[in-house]
Amino acid sequence: MPVSFLSAEQRSRYGVFNAVPDIAQLGAFFHLDADDRRRAMAANGARNQLGWSVQLGTARFLNCFLDDPEDVPAVVVDYVAEQLGLQAADLKGYGEKEARWDHQEQIRTGYGFTLFEGEQWFALACWLYKRAWTTGERPIVLFDLATHRLVEAKILLPGVTTLERLIAALRERVAARQYALLAAAPSPNQAVVLENLVKVEQGRRVSRLDRLRKSPTDVSGTGLVKALDRHVELRDLGAAGWDLSAVPPGKIAALARFAHAARAQAVAELAGDRKLATLVAFAATMAPQSADDAVEVFDLAVGDLLRTSAFKANKERMRTLKDLDTAAIVLREVWLKIRSVAEIPDSDIRAALDEMDLAAIHAAADVIGDIAREPDEDFQEELLARYATVRRFLPKLLKHLDFDAGADQPPGQGVRRGHEVLQALDFLKAIERRRTDIDPREVPADLLSSAWHRRVFPKRGELAGTFNKSAYTVAAVERLRESLRRHEVFVPGLRKWGDPTAGLLKGAEWERARPRICDELNLSPQPGTDVERWAGTLDFAYRQLAAGLSGAEDGRNDWVRLAKDDNGKDHLVLTGLDRLDEPASLTALRADIDARMPIVDLPEALLEVHSWTGCLDHFTHVSGDAPSRKQDMITSIAAVLVSQAMNVGMRPMAAEGEPALALDRLYWVEQNYLRAATLTAANAALVEFHSGLELAKAWGGGELASADGLRFVVPVKTINAGPNTKYFGKGKGAKGVTYYNFTSDQFTGFHGIVIPGTPKDWYYILEGLLDQETSLKPTEITSDTAGASEIAFGIFRLLGWQFSPRLADVGSATLFRADPAAHYGSIDALVRSRVNIKLINDSWDDLLRVAGSLLTGAVKASELFRYFAGGGTPTPIGRALMELGKLDRSTYLASYYDDELLRRRVNTQLNRQESRHTLARRIFHGQKGELRQKYKEGQEDQLGALGFMTNVCILWNTVYTARALEEMRAEGKKISAADIARLSPLGFDHFNMLGRYSFSLPELVRDGQLRPLRTPPPVE
Repeated sequence: MPVSFLSAEQRSRYGVFNAVPDIAQLGAFFHLDADDRRRAMAANGARNQLGWSVQLGTARFLNCFLDDPEDVPAVVVDYVAEQLGLQAADLKGYGEKEARWDHQEQIRTGYGFTLFEGEQWFALACWLYKRAWTTGERPIVLFDLATHRLVEAKILLPGVTTLERLIAALRERVAARQYALLAAAPSPNQAVVLENLVKVEQGRRVSRLDRLRKSPTDVSGTGLVKALDRHVELRDLGAAGWDLSAVPPGKIAALARFAHAARAQAVAELAGDRKLATLVAFAATMAPQSADDAVEVFDLAVGDLLRTSAFKANKERMRTLKDLDTAAIVLREVWLKIRSVAEIPDSDIRAALDEMDLAAIHAAADVIGDIAREPDEDFQEELLARYATVRRFLPKLLKHLDFDAGADQPPGQGVRRGHEVLQALDFLKAIERRRTDIDPREVPADLLSSAWHRRVFPKRGELAGTFNKSAYTVAAVERLRESLRRHEVFVPGLRKWGDPTAGLLKGAEWERARPRICDELNLSPQPGTDVERWAGTLDFAYRQLAAGLSGAEDGRNDWVRLAKDDNGKDHLVLTGLDRLDEPASLTALRADIDARMPIVDLPEALLEVHSWTGCLDHFTHVSGDAPSRKQDMITSIAAVLVSQAMNVGMRPMAAEGEPALALDRLYWVEQNYLRAATLTAANAALVEFHSGLELAKAWGGGELASADGLRFVVPVKTINAGPNTKYFGKGKGAKGVTYYNFTSDQFTGFHGIVIPGTPKDWYYILEGLLDQETSLKPTEITSDTAGASEIAFGIFRLLGWQFSPRLADVGSATLFRADPAAHYGSIDALVRSRVNIKLINDSWDDLLRVAGSLLTGAVKASELFRYFAGGGTPTPIGRALMELGKLDRSTYLASYYDDELLRRRVNTQLNRQESRHTLARRIFHGQKGELRQKYKEGQEDQLGALGFMTNVCILWNTVYTARALEEMRAEGKKISAADIARLSPLGFDHFNMLGRYSFSLPELVRDGQLRPLRTPPPVE
């Protein structure tokens, strides 16, 4: 039987007035024109006339008729009655009269409404079935979409149970079809192997499923071998040979997520085709994921080899520095002696040498020969000493992973850098078992640096003229890692380490999409049109800056001036922003509000926020989208979220005698309810509720946002962490992650990305805007200097967003011009470099294609930008984006110099985010604030819970700050709008995060009221 998915509250809100219509809604839906009034007055008597008119407005507003036509807000009756010249009291008793049914029929036929009958039912069912098949939308979303579609078509809404059962039944049919298609993909033998995954193997304590779904954590040569063995085992399940194209990828991913999270026993107990379908989805998803994991281990393991080799080389360099100095002094003295003798005519240099201590000279020369390094050498010798480690994993790596480098370069343009690496790898595989000598002329040496070339092909000593296979192998591995990180080399089909350009729109698909993309981005498909417009904006910005530098006293910019540097060249000097004065009224207002804020336990604050927003209802079981039927599940979910956000573990949340807080239940909820999708949906509910509050609107409109990273030490073995001595300390195991999060000008966080280590911020800044799913639509994004790059400026300009970073050392930034003939007065000497407009126009279609692919989600922004940047050698598209970025960055810089309000707005927003990080740190206080999750999914879930709980605190603070302001106004206190705009919902002293945790709300809060404010102390 189809199951219901609506809560009792959601059913009660269907097809009724849930709020009093405002004046705009009254005018739009309940206004009666002359024809409406004529039809109404045709009814018999004032009661029927008013009832007929109210039912007409109700049908327009709700798209349905009420069981009791009198059950409408009084304001509606008053509004309609006034238009008819009747009294509101005339409606009394209308709902009991049979005439109301005739009136409904008249309204249906006269105003184009249609009953939800057979034809309409079938059309809606077909539409819902297609949507349920192609998307992963939850049933409540489908319910809302269905009602919206019915409203648009003027089909009267059916009963809530009718629509609910229709959607549930269609989802069951979709699921059955999905299971049947997936279960039919493997052969009978493969199906047997898959079903055995959930069985505990002989001699083991866990099933193969449990073992295979665990990502590697050992970053070493041995760990890489284990990761490759895991990949081979998953690959051999045969997923590569299955045709799953008939099933939408989102459906496969959802089943795989369940297989990854649920206990093996739960998977084994699935009925019918669902069990095999789930295992098929798991195998299809995990085969490429395991390859990604293996390449990740390779990257980290080789990175560790490079760092330790560099450390040893530097340590050895420091240890031998005195010996090198001593030997250099000896040889210098010899040279000075020889030079002085050579200056005397007919002197005998050989006689001078005979008088010297030749043994000491030879020893000094030997010391220098042993210690001194060529200028281009770093730590090649130390890295070569780790050949045995490389040898341990390289043969298996080359055997089981198929590396690629994309299409060859056009004739005459040489070999792409990635192909140089592939040639080296192919050569290493070819000579794997070769026993004969290798002629150096056979060796593809294009990938070798000069330092490696000397070691691979030694020219001195006993090995002169030979080939050093060990050195070549290590050099190839070093270049392979570098090329993988630049995406010059990739493994086709992988998510992270695959071809970042594979999803770019191309060919006929791009031809069809181009008009729509250009329309959405408001860009012309013709090269030059938009670039000329942006060049005009740059020209105007320069002229305005020049006018401010040389203008009259009342129009001069006092915060920026021209000065000479040490080389006599002009540069701009920007005066720092002065701290805004804090008026006494603002200080007093903050103190008054703080004194009134109630003291509350963090779990209670979460439950109270849920009572306002229903945010915890979005946490659904991993096997489906319906809310849990378990009693007190909200309490269990709240406990898990608080535990994760405060980093204190589950035990402090557990309580004996309370089933909702039983320890085993909390772990079960964590495993089955806490995941990225549910956290995202719940957070979106918080953000939407907060953005509608009047106080939040006083802080900002949601158009401005900022991006910044919050660093966490990860003291456990994991592949999803990276080193950085500044943030994570020193030592081999000192690693961490960056929680790169996005904050609106209303203080709420709307997205977060967990990044291993501390890579360049700008790789991820666009990803946060494209992937976020809240109601906020920021159009301007700020960041610190680390997020500012020319490629970032370029892509933001294409997508129509304003990139406004806070820039350090802004006076030394290079300014570019678009018009070589333009004269910009006092700043003309500063604007000498030119933007390559021709390159932008020549690449215009490719730039549009990149922007369109990002907009449609066809490619992953962070990996695409890493590829375009090319590790300092940008690709052709990367160079065009850089040129466009120079144009936009110069425009922004000119405004940044000239506009103090712009700089202050950027600075204020970034300060808000830093203060938000302080609140997040306060919440995440357990276990020394360290993130102790081994796996990426666990890290994302825990930091996602932290971001969610930070928003809970912000929303709670905002509501109670507004309550305090209301109380203060009621006391006769005057509060200025300027002071309100400078308030912050980031306080935390009134939140209790220590001790025992209570998950029960006070009675008045359960009844929908706010808890009482504290009474502030009397002012002396």
